[in-house]
Amino acid sequence: MKDSELDQLLKASDPGLSMPTGFRREVWLRIETSEATGWKPAFRRFFSRLIESFALPPVAAATCAAAVLAGVLLGVMPGKSDVSDDSAYVQSISPFVQTTR
Repeated sequence: MKDSELDQLLKASDPGLSMPTGFRREVWLRIETSEATGWKPAFRRFFSRLIESFALPPVAAATCAAAVLAGVLLGVMPGKSDVSDDSAYVQSISPFVQTTR
């Protein structure tokens, strides 16, 4: 179907609703983007579908739950230390401890 035929078909099937400004331009832009070949358009389509999948309620809930769980686990994990907190404080204020820099 040619562009002029599609335009005529769209005009003939007027539902009586007012279309937003730039609607036809957006439709043609989407058609051209979907027909584009090469790795850049394919990557853009893949990336947009990936981002759109995060907007789905189950995926969004799972992502939020995973982020909260990761934060809790990282907050609860003890840090590695060679000395206890008390001895680290004493070493930090002692004038007899030599620091090597």
